[in-house]
Amino acid sequence: MKTKVIILFVALFAVAATTNIVVNTFERPRAKVTAKIINEMGMPVVGAHVRFAFSGATDDNAIVKVEGTTDLKGEFVGEGYCRREFGTSVTKDSYYESTVNLPKFTEHKDGKWQPWNPIAETVLRPVGQTIALYAKSGWIEIPIAGKPCGYDLDKGDWVTPYGKGMVADLVFDLERRYVSRDDFDVNVELKFSKPLDGIQEVKWPEIGRDSVFKWPREAPENEYISILKTTLTSSRHGYKANATEKQAYFIRVRTVEQDGKIVSARYGKIRGGFELAPSNSKTCKVKLSYYYNPTSLDRNLEWDTKRDLFSGLSDMETPREP
Repeated sequence: MKTKVIILFVALFAVAATTNIVVNTFERPRAKVTAKIINEMGMPVVGAHVRFAFSGATDDNAIVKVEGTTDLKGEFVGEGYCRREFGTSVTKDSYYESTVNLPKFTEHKDGKWQPWNPIAETVLRPVGQTIALYAKSGWIEIPIAGKPCGYDLDKGDWVTPYGKGMVADLVFDLERRYVSRDDFDVNVELKFSKPLDGIQEVKWPEIGRDSVFKWPREAPENEYISILKTTLTSSRHGYKANATEKQAYFIRVRTVEQDGKIVSARYGKIRGGFELAPSNSKTCKVKLSYYYNPTSLDRNLEWDTKRDLFSGLSDMETPREP
């Protein structure tokens, strides 16, 4: 009897030991990256705080932070276990927060993600001349189809009789065909009430790709177009749209010209494309996230996030990025 008990104990111990070995070998590969932080002039940024948030050796929820400051070369080295990707951030006083432009890890060898210890260069953008702006974000419902509907950027509302707005800065013209939620077409034209007003798509500067502030600091003075079209189609194959979050625009409104020269105009920027969403069988919603400078001829649109000229906005309506 004692012999059987001893044998059973040994067997259980062997199983436990085997199980323990399996757990211990479940380690993710390690990654090592040298973050190189430069400014817009290409010079090293010394003393920037870099943080890597690795996912831990065996547990997705075990976040291991490796952090420190850049040296005289603008470099900081981080290493840790991780999945194919991990979190990063770069901060410094008087600069916009950024992420590290990491390479894509495609394979691992001997427990190390490849490439091992690449140099990941990131531009840290300085905070410039920030100003107060009207800033608002969210979905707005176009009041009616088949008729132009004006939107007042100062008031953040539709013009009368659909809202409290007074000036039709943006004019939305909605046409839609509706059979069911799975069979409809929505076409929206964005127009302007003044002949010299307009919109132009902007490409985010390469230096801003990793920064929370991705924009050019000023709106262009000219080359605005008077109409922008966007569509949304639904069928049994799903939704199809021509607007994305990665789009961005500058706008010019309330433009006045004298003797061939613009003497008055207001400028703004719109983050993201004009995404559409079905509201009901008669209208639709459009996503509008904008920043608007009320000072005539001032093209500066670098927003101070603590100085929104709108008051009483909900958290959902308040933009988080400059």
